[in-house]
Amino acid sequence: MRTFWHKSYVCPVCNSQFEAVRIFSEAIKVKSRESDLKPVYEGVNALMFQLVSCPKCLYTSFEEDFENLTSSQAETIARMHEKLKQIEIDLSENKTVRDAAVQYNVAAAMYAAREKFFRAAESFLKLAWLYRDAGAPDEEKKALERAKELFLKSYTEEDLSEDRQIAALFYLGEIEKRFGNRRESVRWFSELFRRFSKSDSIYARQARQEWQEVSSEK
Repeated sequence: MRTFWHKSYVCPVCNSQFEAVRIFSEAIKVKSRESDLKPVYEGVNALMFQLVSCPKCLYTSFEEDFENLTSSQAETIARMHEKLKQIEIDLSENKTVRDAAVQYNVAAAMYAAREKFFRAAESFLKLAWLYRDAGAPDEEKKALERAKELFLKSYTEEDLSEDRQIAALFYLGEIEKRFGNRRESVRWFSELFRRFSKSDSIYARQARQEWQEVSSEK
C-alpha cells in the first residue's frame, strides 16, 4: 500500500509554486487515543505531516487553511521571513522529529502573529504529542505550557465557534490535570459542563470521563 503522495500548492505569501508531501488517507491507521485524545498511530505517524510549509519563505500552516490569508496577514508573514531564512529543514517524507518540531514552532509563531490563537495552541499541542512519541518529556511539558497559555488567550479573546470553545475548555482542563493541578483542572471541566451541558462532542464526552477521574482523587 502506498503511503505518500505529493500535492501542488501556491504560497499565498511569496507566490511560489511547490509540492508538499501528503499521506494517503488509507495509510493513516489510528490504533487508540490517549486521555487528551492524542492519536496513537500504527505505521506512519501522521503528526509528522499535518502541516504544509513553503520551502522558499517557510510560511507554514495546517493544510486546510493554507490559502486562507488576507493581504495584511500575508504581509505580516512576509516580514517574518528575515528571521526564518537561516532555518534548514527537510520537508520530504524522510523528515525527522526535529524537522517536524521546527514546522510546528514556525506554524505557532505565524498563527499567533495573525492572532489565530486557537490554531497556535493546536500547533503547540501537536508539538507536545510529537515529543511524547519521541520520549522527550521535558520538551513535551514546555510545549504543553505554551499550548495552555494560548488556549486561554484564545478562549478569552477570540470569537470562537462552539466546538472550538468546548475544545479550548477541554484542553485547559486536561493540561492542568497532566500538570497535577487538580483544582484548576476541575474548574475548567466544570465550566465546560456549565456552559455546554448538552454537548455530545468528543471533547465533552472525554471531559466527563476526565472530570470523574480528577474529582475522585484524594
